[in-house]
Amino acid sequence: MSTLSGSGARLKGPQVSQVMPTATPFREIAVGARRWLLAAACLGLVALAFLASAGRPALGSLLRTGSVQASFKPGSVTFISLQTGWVLGTAPCASGRECLALRETNDAGRAWSARPLPASLVVAADRLVGGVPGAVYGMAGLNVRFADRSDGWIYGSLAVTTDSYRPTLWSTHDGGLVWREQPLPGLSLDTSIFDLQAAAGTAYRVQSNPPGVTVKSSPVAQDRWRVANTARLGLPAGGAQPSGSIVLQGRSGWLVVGNDRGTSGSARLTPDGQWVSWTPPCASVGGSFAIPAASTPRDLVAVCVMGGFASQPPAGRAEGSSWLYFSNDGGSTFYSGRELGPTGDFFGGVLASPRPGVILIGHGVANGQDLIASSDGGVRWSVVYRGQLLFLGFTSPSQGVGIVKSSSSANTMIMTFDGGHRWAPVKF
Repeated sequence: MSTLSGSGARLKGPQVSQVMPTATPFREIAVGARRWLLAAACLGLVALAFLASAGRPALGSLLRTGSVQASFKPGSVTFISLQTGWVLGTAPCASGRECLALRETNDAGRAWSARPLPASLVVAADRLVGGVPGAVYGMAGLNVRFADRSDGWIYGSLAVTTDSYRPTLWSTHDGGLVWREQPLPGLSLDTSIFDLQAAAGTAYRVQSNPPGVTVKSSPVAQDRWRVANTARLGLPAGGAQPSGSIVLQGRSGWLVVGNDRGTSGSARLTPDGQWVSWTPPCASVGGSFAIPAASTPRDLVAVCVMGGFASQPPAGRAEGSSWLYFSNDGGSTFYSGRELGPTGDFFGGVLASPRPGVILIGHGVANGQDLIASSDGGVRWSVVYRGQLLFLGFTSPSQGVGIVKSSSSANTMIMTFDGGHRWAPVKF
């Protein structure tokens, strides 16, 4: 069984600006100055019969409060099945501050239990940065990912100063009872682990190794990382801080690296586990940085902005307008869908496709931000949740999860059990 989708776009951090598998016309959510490294692993298309027998909450209802403190603040989420998932966040601790904390559910989010974290990681995350606990200031830089009930990772960046971070990677192979910090050769202060995803028994991580980007892979049950990319992956020359995202769907995968100036590197995963050269969705229309969403190994969707930095839009299309692009051959070719919005409309942030023709996009509006959905390939859209989505992913065609930015320091986690039509807040 696969894990929570890499086809949901998400905001990345602490780097940029996005993410993640991440729209009358609708506009995409605005991207912040730093990307959130929030995420989850690869999308699993699970039989609906199993979903029906999972004893899930009533559609649209609030999930029951679990056994842990209501003050837990979610930051990163990963599900390995319809029932089992983990959330990394912060909670009040003995120091009187907010400390890094991990929660686990085995009943589709009805109840959550506290799980141990290594003391040295909690201490490092809890140190004051600019007078603020690092777990609060730098929570944007830490993520949790599990491949199965035994094998998982906490990865990302820890704040050193208000504008400086160091990469970190921890792994567990006993379900989180013991976590071990992993060496990161070649990475130093202010380098980054952009993303980490797992599928089909292999974990992949993409990291900046200036002047380029490297993809490494390891069997999920071991810590044997090796270089996995044969394609050259470059970093952007200027612009906002760069980011990279991996999208996995079964044994297929796609990777993009870039920033607000466009895509600087891209690769496709082959059956033998190598990342080879790949032409990304928006290359022919301006090269905007677009993280595709994959509903199957063959069906992808992306949002492309026409033109861009040092690029001209195609004839007959306004520069800066946003359009849907689709592939039904695993990303070998893309064809244009409908226009989402004209110049100035933003459709970035989050993008997910739980099944072919169904699309969910974060949409920036004048008085806030919405999550909008289409079930007919982008012909008609409706608002399904009001709020700025920092992450969006699906575990099955029906069950999905998101993290919503709050006006306060406490984000909200939401879940759907009907394919994204109705969403309900998760209570911890």
